[in-house]
Amino acid sequence: MPIVFLGYGVISGLGLGLCYISPISALQKWFPERKGLGAGLSVCGFGIGGLICAKIPLPLIDAIGLSLTFVVIGACYWQQKHGAPVQDEKTMPPVMGDSRTAPQNRIVYEPAIDLTLREALSTYEYLGMYMMFLANLVSGLVILSRLADMVTNVFEKSADTAATVVAINGGFNFVGRLMFSSLSDVIGRKPSYLVMLGTQVVILAVLPLIFVTRNYWAFLLAIWTLTCAYGGGFGTIPAFIHDLFGMHNISGLHGILLTAWSIAGVGGGILFTLIYNHLIRNRGYLPSSPEVYNSNFYWLCACAAMGFVVLLFVRSTVRDRLLPRVGGEVTRLRVFGRILRFEKTGTFRFKLRYLRPDEEEKEWASFWQ
Repeated sequence: MPIVFLGYGVISGLGLGLCYISPISALQKWFPERKGLGAGLSVCGFGIGGLICAKIPLPLIDAIGLSLTFVVIGACYWQQKHGAPVQDEKTMPPVMGDSRTAPQNRIVYEPAIDLTLREALSTYEYLGMYMMFLANLVSGLVILSRLADMVTNVFEKSADTAATVVAINGGFNFVGRLMFSSLSDVIGRKPSYLVMLGTQVVILAVLPLIFVTRNYWAFLLAIWTLTCAYGGGFGTIPAFIHDLFGMHNISGLHGILLTAWSIAGVGGGILFTLIYNHLIRNRGYLPSSPEVYNSNFYWLCACAAMGFVVLLFVRSTVRDRLLPRVGGEVTRLRVFGRILRFEKTGTFRFKLRYLRPDEEEKEWASFWQ
C-alpha cells in the first residue's frame, strides 16, 4: 500500500501537475482573441482520456491480474522522444509578447492588468475565485468516484454497464471543457460560471428524487449534465485568471488555484465516505439504499449554492476590478461584453441597469483622469 500511495499518488500526481499546467499559458498566447477556446483545448484531453481508458482496466485485471495491470498501463504511459525536430521561427506558432505592450490583435489592453504574484494572491477576487472553483469541483469529483457504485448498487446494472457509463461520462467531461470555455469567449467568464454552478445546484437538488424513484435514464441525463458543468470549470478558469490578473503570473496563479482540486477530491471524498459508512453501519441502510447517497447530495448542493453566491461578488475583467463602484451598486457582471449592474435604490428596492458602451467608456475615462 505505501508503494501505491508513493507511486500512483505522489509521483504520478507530480507528473500530472507538470503536464497539465505547462501548455495552458502558451495556448492562450496562441489564441489571444479566443483565450477561452485556447484554455479549453489545453485541458480537454483530460476528459477524452477518461473516455478512452475507462474500458481498459477491468478486462486487463481479469486477464492478467491487478499488479500486472499497473505494469502494462505504466509501460504504455512511458514515452520517449529521440531526435525531435526543432522548429524554426517560420514554423513556430505566433506567441504574444509582453502584455505591457499593446499588440493590434489584443482584445483588451489595460496598463494596470499585470500584478505581481503576491499582489494577485492578496486580492479578494482571487479568494472568491478559489472558493467558487472549489464549489464547482467538489460534486463532480465525489460523484465521479462513486458513479460505478451508483450504477451497480442503486440501479442494479452490471459492472460492464457501469464501466460503459463511466466511459461516456468521460466524453461529457471532454465536451464540457471545450463547450463552456468557448462559450465564455462569447458571454464572458463570470456568466459561464453562473450557468455551470446554477446547473449543478438544480441537478443536485433533484437527484434525491431521481434516486428514490430509481429513474435510470433521468439519472444518466442528470449525471452527464453535471459532469459537463464540472469539466467546464477546468476549461474556463485559466482564461478567467488571465482576464483579471494578466498573463505573467497565470501559471503560478493557476497552479495555486488547482490546490482546490486536491482539497475537493480528498476532503469531499472523506466526508462522503464518513456519511456513507455511518448510515450503513449505524442506521442499518444497505449500499443499494438511495438514502446513503441522498444524504450526501444535500451538502453537495449547499456547496454549489455557496459557490454561486460567492461568484456574484467576483468581478469579471480587469476593468471591472479597477472601476470603482457607483452609489447603490451591490454587484455587477459582464454579459455579452457589457456591464450589468444590480443597484439598490431604496429600502428593499433594487433595479438592474445594463450599461451602454459609451457610458462605460465615459466612466473608465473619468476613472483614469
